[in-house]
Amino acid sequence: MTVSITSLPFELLVSILEEAAHLNAQDIQHYTYGVDSTSNAAKPHTILRGHVAPDALKWASVSSIRHVNTQWHDWACHYALRNLYIRRWRGSERWAQSRRLDNVGRIPSKDVVYQNPYDPLRKSVNFLDKFPMLASSIRRILFDGFYGVETSAMIFRIINHCNQLDAVSIPWTLWRYGNNEAWSYLLREREDGTALSSLELLAVDLKHTQIADRARQMDSKPWKDPQVDFGRLRRLKFSGSSNLLPIGDEDLIAISQTARLHELHITGTTAITTKGLVALCRSSKDTLRTIEHSPLSDDGFEHPNASAAGDGSHCCDEIIRMPHLGSLAVSLPTICEHLFSDTSTKWAGEIQIRAAGICGQQGNLRSSASAQRALFGITAQARSLIQTRAEKDTELNIEIFVDHLIFEPTKNLVHADLSVSELLSQGTWPLVRHASSKGPYGQTGQYGKEEQAYSCISEEEFAEGLEKGYISFEKVQRVDDDDGLW
Repeated sequence: MTVSITSLPFELLVSILEEAAHLNAQDIQHYTYGVDSTSNAAKPHTILRGHVAPDALKWASVSSIRHVNTQWHDWACHYALRNLYIRRWRGSERWAQSRRLDNVGRIPSKDVVYQNPYDPLRKSVNFLDKFPMLASSIRRILFDGFYGVETSAMIFRIINHCNQLDAVSIPWTLWRYGNNEAWSYLLREREDGTALSSLELLAVDLKHTQIADRARQMDSKPWKDPQVDFGRLRRLKFSGSSNLLPIGDEDLIAISQTARLHELHITGTTAITTKGLVALCRSSKDTLRTIEHSPLSDDGFEHPNASAAGDGSHCCDEIIRMPHLGSLAVSLPTICEHLFSDTSTKWAGEIQIRAAGICGQQGNLRSSASAQRALFGITAQARSLIQTRAEKDTELNIEIFVDHLIFEPTKNLVHADLSVSELLSQGTWPLVRHASSKGPYGQTGQYGKEEQAYSCISEEEFAEGLEKGYISFEKVQRVDDDDGLW
């Protein structure tokens, strides 16, 4: 008996169509190419320009499927439009003056290939205005490179079509230029009971000409309207820093009035301090499961001085008392001696704490023996907590960053640049050391500046070197003079 594919159960049909789409994608070009004539090569040669956008690949992979029947067409649209990436066009190509490839290098062109950089956004607006029913297939959408007032309105226009949107990544300027109606509509509870669950605000530095534009200086302050409710949002992320109206503590405090988050991520920013972090932690203390707070220093790469980022706000107790917290990476001015004493916490995976001192200690770690003993007590508690979690078949790894030092209680190790210490001890300390894969920027090792390779030693050996003055909690720069001394 012959069975038509259209009579198959829908779940089986979907599996077949997905496999067909994957096979079609393998026959599609995944990269874009160009011709380069600027090098010293005798002839122009083909160069790799970049990846084809994932959503464009998906759309092309289901092109033939969309033309079969209505059911397949609807599935193909849902498959291809589920994740949408809308980026500002960027390019630096020039038109070739000759149709012959071997003449490209000999006949240079001054005519730059130009496209309207905002065409991807305008075409998306027109597409969804014409076919609004397709917007219900979009679950996640990302906008990149659109920072103007006009483009912000166009982004909100696209988002308003997406009645099943689950996650959105938008420029931070929408927080400034969007009015209270736009934001309340974005965060609303829909008729079917669903709501936006993930919001990412992405910030970048703009050109000086863009900053000088008075039209960009506006701030609608949508958070002043009580209808702008973040209570249904589950994940909130602030990424990057900006030289134009950056998102800061005042904004986070306003958001905290209604927020009940499960995940909070603050990365790569210099405008948000622990004051804003504490506000959101307190408002969501009963629901938070993940906290990531990794600001940048003014230098842009080095770990910031945690003491400089704070205003006296204290959130150790709030962190300890969060009943559902499972993952933590945070920078704090100081940490409490009992931070790891509660063995009932659900912490798991990677825990990274960056701090400048110990709560309640009068002196700092550089000069206070009491503060130093307290830190060693914290690492001992961390080892005890790791052991307790291991007994419950839960893997936990804790790292504590203090200035240039990295404490790894799991292995009873301290990672640091020991080149100056070896000079101070005239090669007598440390007795035992090993090469370290870590560095001043975490797991990635050296960034390419003038740092020496990191080494790791035991905590006991570190304590001995600290007592003898061979190593300090303050990083000592090595300077070579004409005599070869430092």
